[in-house]
Amino acid sequence: TSSAKNTARRNGNQEGFKLRSFRSFYSSENNDSDQLKTVVVIPSIDLDRNELNRMCDSIQFYEERQLYHLFLSRDPSMRVIFLSSTKVDEGVVGYYLRLCRNEDETSNHFSDVHDQLSRVFMIHVPSSQCIPLSEKILQEKKLTKLLNELIESQFYGRKSVHSANRNNMCAGLSVFTGSTAVSKISTQVGVRLLEAHEHQLHYGTKQGSREIFKACDIPFPPGTPDLSAGDDDLLSFGELNGEEDCSYYWAYDHRYIRSSRHLAIGMARQIARGVHPKKWIIKLNQGFSGKGNATVDLRMIQNSSKELVKSQKAYMHIVDELSIQIEKEFESQLKFEDPSTSWYGTEKHFGFKKQIERLGVIAEAFIEGEVPTSPSIQAVIEPGNGVENGSVSIISTHEQVLNGQVYQGCVNPASSQYRDRIMDMGLKVGNFLLTHGVVGHFSVDFLATKRSDGEWNLNAVEVNLRQGGTTHPQATMALLCGGCICSDGLFRTNDNEVRTYVATDTQSCESLKGCSQRYFVNSVESTTNPLARNIHWDKRNRIGVVFHLFKFLESHGRIGFTAIGRDKKESDKLFKQTVEFLDDLGRRFHSKRLEHL
Repeated sequence: TSSAKNTARRNGNQEGFKLRSFRSFYSSENNDSDQLKTVVVIPSIDLDRNELNRMCDSIQFYEERQLYHLFLSRDPSMRVIFLSSTKVDEGVVGYYLRLCRNEDETSNHFSDVHDQLSRVFMIHVPSSQCIPLSEKILQEKKLTKLLNELIESQFYGRKSVHSANRNNMCAGLSVFTGSTAVSKISTQVGVRLLEAHEHQLHYGTKQGSREIFKACDIPFPPGTPDLSAGDDDLLSFGELNGEEDCSYYWAYDHRYIRSSRHLAIGMARQIARGVHPKKWIIKLNQGFSGKGNATVDLRMIQNSSKELVKSQKAYMHIVDELSIQIEKEFESQLKFEDPSTSWYGTEKHFGFKKQIERLGVIAEAFIEGEVPTSPSIQAVIEPGNGVENGSVSIISTHEQVLNGQVYQGCVNPASSQYRDRIMDMGLKVGNFLLTHGVVGHFSVDFLATKRSDGEWNLNAVEVNLRQGGTTHPQATMALLCGGCICSDGLFRTNDNEVRTYVATDTQSCESLKGCSQRYFVNSVESTTNPLARNIHWDKRNRIGVVFHLFKFLESHGRIGFTAIGRDKKESDKLFKQTVEFLDDLGRRFHSKRLEHL
């Protein structure tokens, strides 16, 4: 078995936490006390404005998935500046800082606490507008000035350092995804962006993903646009018009399918070539957690196409007839993953038809098979530094837990039956992106189906050129446990112990709806409740449960958490114990509320 301290074939580094672009920035091996690092965290959900508006009451809650960055404060040479749309509860901040605080026999508790707190800045940017956090920051000129001052200010890092050398200070901007707004912030505060830039985001769209898979010779579902089969005539650039209340969007600079008519033609061409799935998946080019997707059943039209082919009509005539029938199906037969979506939309929100024009769209055949699973890989691209070439590092594999096509959680690692294969394909995608100047996080989602001979078919589904739902569980484990993924795809600590996890963003606990975050944190950290003690984070053995998305608990009655164990059996056990704890706490909280009625 390969040690975590050995260089892995698929992870060309020995760092326990390889989150970002610079080797010197997050390296657990960089013990130079003079190297002082500042990370500015802007967890802005910079996706399409109209899609975000559908979740305006809760979308900013997802910013708190990035609170794992607070674990970086464990390193005395690291300073964290965290911005958010709403104030992060002080109890939650304290919970995260206590999880990562060193508490060995030689430490001075009060001194260590003071030092850690002096290097953590929590800044919230209140606004009544339903716009991304990055745009709120740009509206506050004083805020960018404050960020400049904080970044340029000296701090002392390790106690052995008596004076900070400004030449040995570095800073980086960590974001959920690249965008025009975060690029402007990066320029204004003079800090390098650690994720892909907005001009590279095409590679993270649904169409861009298909182009990458084609270039890398990676199997993916048949669909449209099929640029190798003449669908280029269906693509066009985006246009602004007077009816829109949205400003210019980067996607307008790329050629996509932008009309229901062209979408229908592309699907008709596939059907005429013999692609006849049980249903088609139609995806807006930029969606969030699968909520920009829809499905449609075209089997009746596909059956009629067989008769058209037998009639020996010209190919173009067949496509024309089929496309007219298909387009008629869109208005009434599309089944949207987001129940708030409709074909024509409302006064407040654009419909799916309009979003096709704005963002572009693809259609793919739904892949059928026995025992379908949804594995994924997550990776980081390191840029070259003038001396060394850039590199691609796989940092985790997962089995995604989906409700339909909507992300719910994940299990680490992916099945050993195809883990090597998805890691190899992930490396191909990463090297393609590296040659196109991309840095930072990306992930690749797959669909695996079991064949009758017991082997697995794998189809790549999409590339996400950003952080995602699997980022915070992986980062939580890496930062709290220390270590890295090895050549067999398993995460090992620096003393060669395996760690796995089960994570969810959507654990329902309706009886805890209305529960304050402070009350919940106090309950989680209770030393008298045996159910709470079962899931406490064990710093010595580096196993236990870490919670996230606290704001959803009070308003929506659900919570997220990551259960980390030494193997899948232990992780599953911790997950079940957490559910038991939540159920018990819900009963207690409900009884307490009844007493006060």
